[in-house]
Amino acid sequence: MTARIPNFDPWFPVLLMAIVLLAAWLGIFGSLPEGVAKWIRDWQALIGAGIAIGAGYIAYRNTNLTLRLTRSLEAHRRERKHASVRATLPLALSQIGNYGEETAKALERLIGKCHNEALPAGTIKGITFLKPVPSEALKSIAEFIEYSDNVNTDVLASTIALIQIHNSRLHAMVIDNDIASSTCIITQSNIEGCIIDAATIYAGAASAFNYVRRRTNELPSELLWDAVGAALQNLGFWQDQNPRLFENIERRERHSRGPFEIFSRQTVS
Repeated sequence: MTARIPNFDPWFPVLLMAIVLLAAWLGIFGSLPEGVAKWIRDWQALIGAGIAIGAGYIAYRNTNLTLRLTRSLEAHRRERKHASVRATLPLALSQIGNYGEETAKALERLIGKCHNEALPAGTIKGITFLKPVPSEALKSIAEFIEYSDNVNTDVLASTIALIQIHNSRLHAMVIDNDIASSTCIITQSNIEGCIIDAATIYAGAASAFNYVRRRTNELPSELLWDAVGAALQNLGFWQDQNPRLFENIERRERHSRGPFEIFSRQTVS
């Protein structure tokens, strides 16, 4: 897209030139002919008002044209920036998908250590459990959202929000499982809920790949629970081996179409 430069009204400079020529006439040739001078005196109020109105209109029109040009150039700049960020987004989405996969696998190892539906105190200590949040990837997606004027970015925005929530929950899990905090019990259900969150992050990132690879011109407007179930299987959590995870999703599906509806409700309220 090329920004179109509007045609500015030329009458304003013409009017100024006419005034300059009139002043030059008076300076060179002296007074105007009597007939012309008398006509100007008789109609000077109306002529002055007409000149003022004409000058005001021309200035107003040219100001509007300037504003339109500014808006057009800014829209063009934002469109080019969107295209640029879109081209680099596949790497950021891959990093976020990897973060979801790594945290899901770390949580899976904790399930195997649960005893009587609870994780024994001190189990996490000494285990490489917490995974670094892909900060640069989040910045890239945040920039993409900022310049996406004509694209629905709700799923990506919700994915970023969930990453922050998920990371906070994992840090809290480490603290609560410390021996000094043994009164805080982490249940297997808590861990399974975090695995579903990790799969949701993976699914949220995967949902944008068709758009950033230019296979489609629209991003999905919502993320359904079916996509989260598919993400679990892509991560190696098969339904026959992990029935509780899929039962959990089925329960959640009775109350919402997808995992990000909670963010929509919070926005409305």
